[in-house]
Amino acid sequence: MSNARIQYLVNRYFEGACTGEEQQELADWVNQSGSDADLQTVLAEAWRNYQPEEAGREAGAAAMERVYYRLSDEMDKPRMRIAWWKPAAAAAAIFMASLGIWQGMKPSPRVSVAEAGVVEDAMPGGEKAILTLSNGRQIVLDSAANGLLAQQGGASVNKLSNGQLVYDDGEGTASGEILYNTMTTPRGGQYRLTLPDGTKAWLNSASSITFPTAFAEATRSISITGEVYLEVAKDEKKPFRVKANGVEVAVLGTHFNINAYPDEGAVHTTLIEGKVKVTSDAGTRTIAPGEQVQAGKGKLDVQRNINLEQVMAWKNGRFVFEGESISRVMNQLSRWYDVEVGDIASVDDRFFLDVPRSKKLSDVLKALELTGKVKFKIEGKKIIVMQ
Repeated sequence: MSNARIQYLVNRYFEGACTGEEQQELADWVNQSGSDADLQTVLAEAWRNYQPEEAGREAGAAAMERVYYRLSDEMDKPRMRIAWWKPAAAAAAIFMASLGIWQGMKPSPRVSVAEAGVVEDAMPGGEKAILTLSNGRQIVLDSAANGLLAQQGGASVNKLSNGQLVYDDGEGTASGEILYNTMTTPRGGQYRLTLPDGTKAWLNSASSITFPTAFAEATRSISITGEVYLEVAKDEKKPFRVKANGVEVAVLGTHFNINAYPDEGAVHTTLIEGKVKVTSDAGTRTIAPGEQVQAGKGKLDVQRNINLEQVMAWKNGRFVFEGESISRVMNQLSRWYDVEVGDIASVDDRFFLDVPRSKKLSDVLKALELTGKVKFKIEGKKIIVMQ
């Protein structure tokens, strides 16, 4: 396909005028080209040629953002999240600068990660966890064979071929004794678990979940640390309770995420589906889907219109930063790549970025450096953050 034809299709996409056949033609070119450089060049040239009336510039900028996200997704490339609500001309300049192809652009004076002296890169985390049984025995799940791992009272503990851990409580606790197990993920680890009642749990890095091997009491109660996403099995006769850092979340059957890392400053409970009631020493709040309760320092605040894509990014295998501070960005990176973060320079800017968690640490840091707001140096297992 000629460059003129590609630019024509991209322009049509900017204007929202692409037919279904034209969209498919553009997608086919992306899949066949396999080159991010080609994509960037075409987008840059198309934007230079795309000159809507002044009143339509912001709409054109938004269209450009959408086509870049879609096409870069086709090629599994990191996506720069830009503040497109700013004036369109500035937005276009930031966008092109982030791609490094703005006409007449001079090299950035900031030192890239590679130039700053990468002694040792860090690979992304993976499926890693330790299961601690009621008798204190520990099983390293990432190296354990598939199949039956243990018997706990009347429950069998099985590791499936996809790595997921599943509890089958059979007839319940044979002796009537309630036994508790704990799954713990290390820094750089994550894992999935199906509890005895069918509730599904996903653990992020540096997290844990403690639960009975059979829910024999009137209330199904578990406790967590770190970050856990839960899809609770419905049972109106047995309400489900989650305890985390002095906060209790009560549900019947729903999907929600709890972020209870100590360095986040509060326990964040975000509802995806259903209804939950959050209780702390500051009171009780009931929230609806798309809302979040932040509990900490004697406060219980409800935030509405939460960006669920950002909250659930870790479970979906991505880092999504939408106006995040550098400290919160580095908290996530340090846990997933199991690295230490040194003193953070005074960086007041907010960061917008969307990249797969499967990327190496240096790739993510380079993407952040493209914002022009910060630069990094890796020294072994330590990240130095500089202005």
